[in-house]
Amino acid sequence: MKSFKLVVLILGSILIYSDVASQNALINILTRKSGIVHTGETLFLEVTINNTDPVSHIGVYKIKAQISVPGAIANIPDTGHVLPTGWTILSNNGSTINLSNGKDMIASNDARTLLIAVRGIKAGGPSTIAGQLTFSNGFTPGNVPGTLNGDSPADNSSTSTIKVLQK
Repeated sequence: MKSFKLVVLILGSILIYSDVASQNALINILTRKSGIVHTGETLFLEVTINNTDPVSHIGVYKIKAQISVPGAIANIPDTGHVLPTGWTILSNNGSTINLSNGKDMIASNDARTLLIAVRGIKAGGPSTIAGQLTFSNGFTPGNVPGTLNGDSPADNSSTSTIKVLQK
């Protein structure tokens, strides 16, 4: 009986430790159409957010993704984005959009793909598009800073490029 309790205690500790210590989220940005768009036209940024943890999910209101485009040549419109169910736009000033996983829990070894519309406004580039992950407290819609235990900050940013051609 003693050895059974010890085995249960050890297995429980391993599960709790892996849940607390190994969570990791990463972001990757890909610009469709090779990052080339004409003035007045729209292209999509394909933003993929991955939960690479083999055991733990990422809870609701934990992920905040910030995507920035070069405002001198492109802007992010208020509409036209394709977001997974449960995701919400926290803010959008035309050159930076902030998003939250809101009511979407990301399972272990799963990913979400967001399509962010970007419109070419003036010829220029190639210029950098940047994406950054931060974390919230898991209770409010992305406004209170938080952490993701065990996250590796090395994969919390990604870049791509955009080039706007005159139409």
